[in-house]
Amino acid sequence: MQQQLTDPSSALASSTTSTTSDGTSATGTGSTSFSDALSSALGGDTSSTAYSSALSPDSLMASAIGDTSDDGTDSSSLTSDISALLPSTSSLGLSTGSTLGTTGVTGTSGSAPAQVEAMTNMANSLVGKPYVYGGGHSGWGPQSGYDCSGFVSAVLHAGGYLSSPQDTVTLPQQPGMESGPGQYVTIYDRALPGESGHVIIDIGGQFYESGGSHGSWGGGGGVEKIGTPSQAYLSTFDTILHPAGL
Repeated sequence: MQQQLTDPSSALASSTTSTTSDGTSATGTGSTSFSDALSSALGGDTSSTAYSSALSPDSLMASAIGDTSDDGTDSSSLTSDISALLPSTSSLGLSTGSTLGTTGVTGTSGSAPAQVEAMTNMANSLVGKPYVYGGGHSGWGPQSGYDCSGFVSAVLHAGGYLSSPQDTVTLPQQPGMESGPGQYVTIYDRALPGESGHVIIDIGGQFYESGGSHGSWGGGGGVEKIGTPSQAYLSTFDTILHPAGL
């Protein structure tokens, strides 16, 4: 025993047969494990055997990757143990099911383009201006009043359209004007021969008008917000337009 304590290698080479905890003999094909050798050197003391077993490389590895059963079989998968060591999504500022990405260049899905906001701001800033025949056609600077086409031209220009103010006849042919109602902006234009030319504009469901005929929806005065005109009134406009992209 003294030799085994001072020279563990002699214990390792002495025998390939060890006794398990249930008293049965188990014969290996090579040298005994480190824990068996230490247990043998210590005289088979139960507490010493348990201590040496806990310090064995096999036990230390098992503790690192998960619990083991009495027969040495892993009770949990290595994958789940490694997953447990990874940071949670909440620590990364993410919720379950979320993904990393970049903010869309158009902002929140379904929001109107910035051009629509610019046009709305311009229209609102001109509300209250009196109707002046020819008003708004001398340029893009401040005007004392606006007629129908001068007002609509100023609003469209605020959104990046029109190089100069237009009247009801020339407006439909301008670059950037497309046929049919728009998603955000729709222009109702009337310029048939023999008819009184007029134009109104709908921005996001809000109609604006300068001059025109008075109805239950309003209108007939200077620049103002009006309610949704009757279908009969809208049908008097032979040309429906929208700014390209809107």
